[in-house]
Amino acid sequence: MAQVKVLIADNQPLTAAGLIQFLERRDDVTVVGVVDEAANLPSLLMDHAPDVIIVDYDLDGYLVRDDLAAVKNYSPATNILVVSSDNNKAAILQVLQLGVIGYVTKHCSREEIMMAVTAVAKGEKFYCTKILDIIMEKHFSTAPAEVTPAVLTARETEILTLLASGYSTQNVADELHLSPHTVHTHRKSIIRKLSIKSPTEFVIYALDFGLIKVK
Repeated sequence: MAQVKVLIADNQPLTAAGLIQFLERRDDVTVVGVVDEAANLPSLLMDHAPDVIIVDYDLDGYLVRDDLAAVKNYSPATNILVVSSDNNKAAILQVLQLGVIGYVTKHCSREEIMMAVTAVAKGEKFYCTKILDIIMEKHFSTAPAEVTPAVLTARETEILTLLASGYSTQNVADELHLSPHTVHTHRKSIIRKLSIKSPTEFVIYALDFGLIKVK
């Protein structure tokens, strides 16, 4: 069984200790370190190349949104899972544009956080119900009413479903036995037809069309 390497970026000692305690109950998870100061984030990412970084950007004097945006610069294979108590809807929506593929709140259960770690380690998107509600609220306040599944071809619908589930272009190509170039062409067509402006909106439209389910 492949080990999932997790780096924890949370400067609240009790929260960090709690995460370590229940993450290490699993045989397939190893906590490789804790980011005690923001300045240490780059070196820890480069030294350990974790599969997942669990991060809270909403702590005074600690990491900020720009730090999330820089994670891939130091460790391209690391996926970001936010575990935070931030209640600012605008800030949450901004964070979701920074390469974050998982977001759960500190009110979530241990089981839900572990599900998020598993999904994010695989490169799959995972948002708890509160975050999905925020995404959907933003979408329904701005989305054009005329958008329907009928604007997509059957193949585009398949590709939208996989992209919204966290698949990369190469993963989609492998799953559907297509060339990456063909998938990229379909992806551009989906973006044009649905006026998608960010990766998060793939999830929004897939939810709208009933192609994926809320976790």
